[in-house]
Amino acid sequence: MITTINNDLRVYQVITNNGKQVFCNIDELNNVCSNLSTRKGEFKVLHFWNNKPKRLTKKELDLMFEGSQLKREFNY
Repeated sequence: MITTINNDLRVYQVITNNGKQVFCNIDELNNVCSNLSTRKGEFKVLHFWNNKPKRLTKKELDLMFEGSQLKREFNY
């Protein structure tokens, strides 16, 4: 999978239980989770705050999607 990162936007990292990981922006997050065939509880989403990775909760992720005027299409 190929993603294009816009460094002016927040960067997210999706890590699955089997070791696959992808970096993307929020507008590609639904596609990434779909292509990785993620299932609820079997992956985690991190974002980078002050150059340190921080795991997102479902509530935080929903707030970020809402702020971007996008809809989350995967179970987290």
